[in-house]
Amino acid sequence: MNAGGIDMSVIEMNAATVKKMNPSMQSGGFYSVEFAIDDPHPLYQFKIWRNESRSMFVVVKENSAVLPKLKAGSVLNMTYYSSDAQCPKKQIETRIGSINNAHQGRFEGHCTVDLLPIDAAIH
Repeated sequence: MNAGGIDMSVIEMNAATVKKMNPSMQSGGFYSVEFAIDDPHPLYQFKIWRNESRSMFVVVKENSAVLPKLKAGSVLNMTYYSSDAQCPKKQIETRIGSINNAHQGRFEGHCTVDLLPIDAAIH
């Protein structure tokens, strides 16, 4: 950590991952996403996670009511919130990627759900 209490290894990892993403999504560094499956309610909001092998994903409890409603390949209109208060939220059509069950490790008891923004909806 540096003097300001920020873990630089996390920032460096996220910066490297964000560079691989669509350039229009780089500004602001999205930190959460919100969506409804059964419009207009309920709204589901999740923290966005990033790592070297995936661009963006969310972590969902195995027993969550939303999990059976998420289908790989389906497209949802999602609202992305930036970590920069100056950046407005963005509505982006997003394809659900793979849904993986974590049987051990950091996300044990949860599933990871890949988020794949669709380029045409980002303009």
